[in-house]
Amino acid sequence: MSVAEQDPFGEESVRRRLAAFLSARHGSDTRIEKLKRFTVGFSWLTYGFEACWSERGVEQRRGLILRIGPPNGIFAPYKASLQFHAQQVLHGSGVPVPRVYWHSDASDLFDAPFFICERVAGEAPIPWAPDGGEVFDDATREQLAEQFVGALAALHTFEWRGTPLEDIERPVTAHNAALSQIEFWEEVTSRSRLRPFPAVAWALAWLRANCPAAPRVSIVHGDYRIGNFLEQDGRITAILDWELTHLGDPHEDIGFIGLRAWSGRSPYLCQLIRREDLYARYEALTGIKVDPDIVRFYEVLNNFKLFAIHTAAAGCFEAGRFNDLRMPAMGAQIPRILLQLERMIEGVA
Repeated sequence: MSVAEQDPFGEESVRRRLAAFLSARHGSDTRIEKLKRFTVGFSWLTYGFEACWSERGVEQRRGLILRIGPPNGIFAPYKASLQFHAQQVLHGSGVPVPRVYWHSDASDLFDAPFFICERVAGEAPIPWAPDGGEVFDDATREQLAEQFVGALAALHTFEWRGTPLEDIERPVTAHNAALSQIEFWEEVTSRSRLRPFPAVAWALAWLRANCPAAPRVSIVHGDYRIGNFLEQDGRITAILDWELTHLGDPHEDIGFIGLRAWSGRSPYLCQLIRREDLYARYEALTGIKVDPDIVRFYEVLNNFKLFAIHTAAAGCFEAGRFNDLRMPAMGAQIPRILLQLERMIEGVA
């Protein structure tokens, strides 16, 4: 058995399958060059590459991204259609997203669901500056903050009815949006099969008792923060990582932006913007009134989401389903997240 056959997600195996798939799509032999698996991301496997083929005697070359949802990953079983349709319907809107080309929820090609999109120029800034200080200079921060809030406003006011996103999940209303997310993340934690934590039971009870009604039902990114956009020369070139997209309360994304994990010691949320400026700019762009109490609810819920993701990672590793050593490292963060969750509930109770 060859190495490629032993590891279906190894570069040689992926290269061979990509070449066959794209050759069939282009109607011409396609070479796969500069294939590289990126270490970013804890859920989907991500590869960058260049596809090269001939079209009417002229060589074509395109930079692309392949994302594969591994069958033993944190959120398995995966579906590629959600991310694909989200980026497809948002392309050309005020939300900068990579153009998508192909996808499948079947496991016949890469042994897992996958999608292929364009490779957009830029780097993903992260919130952890080496000296604990600011990530951006003032001019760059202000430029990016304006675009960051503008893209979020465009997302939350996008008319999703009549698009494929209308059928992505069970019906969501203004009254069940919060509860549906509580139930989703509670199910994720139950699948991890780690020991129960009293603080988690307390958090779930508090969340259920304090579910707010949403001002409207919007497309929610679910992971909207620094680190999930590409930036080049002071411009956000793409919003990434749409695997947690769903319909829900727009306050949920605002609450995610406000988590301390993305700000470090900075006074700016996501190293970009002060809270009061975020609210004011968002309201001016959307006409949606930001309710600070609902934002605080979703900050608690999003912290619970972080707990669920970290326990899912640790459980996935302990069960031997996924051997990425970053998974147990995420598990080591669980006590810190629980402490933060407790403090947040005490602060808003």
